[in-house]
Amino acid sequence: MEKEQSKIGVAILITAIVAGGAVYYFTNSKAAPETTSTKQENSSYNQSSKEYAVMGRELWSAFSCSTWASHFGDQKEAERLFLFGYEQGKKFLGSARAGKITDEDFRQEVPIGISMSLAGPNDDFILGVISTNVQDEALEEVFYTNYDRSKLNSDDLQKSIAENKYRDGNCQLIGK
Repeated sequence: MEKEQSKIGVAILITAIVAGGAVYYFTNSKAAPETTSTKQENSSYNQSSKEYAVMGRELWSAFSCSTWASHFGDQKEAERLFLFGYEQGKKFLGSARAGKITDEDFRQEVPIGISMSLAGPNDDFILGVISTNVQDEALEEVFYTNYDRSKLNSDDLQKSIAENKYRDGNCQLIGK
């Protein structure tokens, strides 16, 4: 009984953190001061709410794929994917700040890892936090078998897993 109550408590706490972070990001003007170029961009948002929300998923996928490409040694592809993810992230954050994403689309399309990482002084900081979180998750799958930290995979196995994840994720298609 105590385990169930503590699980419920943790779930409530995580939900509160996610909701609070999103509310803080979207309502706190100090979290993302507008510059002249940002104001100009705000007037040119012409995609749908769902398209902007999907950019959050593209951001996550591109950063994951970039991490895997880097791990198996394709630095050019890693850079291409990172830059694509970064650009999608800038568009996503700007559109979210401009109120162009509905709550429903946000909940349905934006990965929880992004939702939990929206607080920070500016977009570059937020994207750095997201990149770090994505990288940690992507490499956890590569470094360890079944997430068992006591069993570090060999370098050859890590490279093979990264290549398989890259291929299985259709990473070569992202951003093209």
